Amino acid sequence: MSKNTNSKEHFKQSIKFFIFVNPVIALSIIAIIGLIIRIFYFPYDIPIVLDGIGYFWYANDLTILKEFPTGHFFPNNGWPTFLSFFFSFLNSNNFLDYMNMQRAVAVTVSVVTIIPVYLLCRKFFAKSLAVLGSALFILDPRIIINSLLGLTEPLFILLGTTSILFSLSDNRKLVYTSFGIAALFSLIRYEGLLLIIPLSILFFIRFKKNVE
Repeated sequence: MSKNTNSKEHFKQSIKFFIFVNPVIALSIIAIIGLIIRIFYFPYDIPIVLDGIGYFWYANDLTILKEFPTGHFFPNNGWPTFLSFFFSFLNSNNFLDYMNMQRAVAVTVSVVTIIPVYLLCRKFFAKSLAVLGSALFILDPRIIINSLLGLTEPLFILLGTTSILFSLSDNRKLVYTSFGIAALFSLIRYEGLLLIIPLSILFFIRFKKNVE
């Protein structure tokens, strides 16, 4: 009986160590789980459709022409421009390879977002709740599905979260950087322009004395 009790106590202590003492290990495990789930459901043989196909062709044309193509009708070209950088390293005659690259980039960005999400949660909550918040984000079914569609949202969320995180920093250089990230944020989706307003208000409230 005592052995079982000791085993349970040891297990509880291990969990506490992962979550409270070393969140890096916990985040790494969560990120790996999130990546494995995405790889398991990765639609290798299914073409990208709907809005994703528009971004695909823009990135493809940009890669071939080496200049911003015309004739594409969507408001922001940040995501396909970002994709074209990765397309340039792929040499294939199969368009599905490029579509899988598009999905792979979105999946990678989605998983990496766990870092700013954790740091942002850590600004307001204890380590355990910050780890929990990161897990809820990366394992959310809607986030997982969205990352497999090759759309703008993964990069949009990464830049938006990072911009907000930097804006809350005590380092003014990082605060200034948050505006630059917000500018990139707006290139992904024009709604990102709305973030500049609260960032500006927050900046003047926090650094009002220094501005005066």
